[in-house]
Amino acid sequence: MSAPAIKISRPTKLELIRLRKRLALARRYYNILKDRESLLLQTFRETLLKLIEERRRLNKALAEAYQSYYNSVSLHGWKIMEAEAASVKEEVFFKTGFKNILGVWTPEFQPSTKLKPQENLVPELHGLQKARSDIVETLARISEYEKTLVNVGAEISRLKRVVNMLEKVYIPRLERTIRYLSLKFDEVYREETIRALKVKRMLEGRESSSA
Repeated sequence: MSAPAIKISRPTKLELIRLRKRLALARRYYNILKDRESLLLQTFRETLLKLIEERRRLNKALAEAYQSYYNSVSLHGWKIMEAEAASVKEEVFFKTGFKNILGVWTPEFQPSTKLKPQENLVPELHGLQKARSDIVETLARISEYEKTLVNVGAEISRLKRVVNMLEKVYIPRLERTIRYLSLKFDEVYREETIRALKVKRMLEGRESSSA
C-alpha cells in the first residue's frame, strides 16, 4: 500500500521547492541514521563477544577458587576456615564514570580499592587472595559490558523505528506529493501554452482579416 500524499491547502511552485528541499534533507538524515545504526550494531557485537569472554574467565576463576577453598577446608576444617574468613573485613569500592559511544552514554566501573594480601592467613589461602582481586576486576568489566549492551541495544531499537518511519512513511509521502504537484504544474503549463497559442492564432486571424 502506497503512502498517501501530504495535503497542501494552496499548492504553489514555492511550496514544491520547499518539499524538494525537505526530501533531500530527509534522505540525508536517513543515510546518516543508517550508518550510525550499522556502527552501533558492530559495537554491540564486539561488546557481546567481550562479555562472553569475560564470563568464561569468571567461571574459570571461580571454579579454581572453589577448588582451592575446598582443599583448604579438607586440610584445616570448617572452624579454622570460618575464623580465617571472618578476619578478612576489607571492603571493595569502585570508581564510576561515563563514556560516549557514538552518542550513547555508557558507564565505566573500576575497582578503587587495592586489595592487600594478608600474611597471617594459612598458606593455602594466599592463592585465594590473588584470585579475589582478579574476580573483582572481572566482575567490574562484566557489569560495564552488560550495561553497555542495554544502552546500545535501546538506542539501536530507537534508531530502527526512526529509520523505518523515514523509509516507509515520510520519504514516500514527500515523493508522492512532489510527483503530484509536478504533474499538476506541468498540466497547468501545457494548458497555458495551448491557450497562448490559441490567442496568438486568433490575433493573427483578426490582423489578416482587417488587412
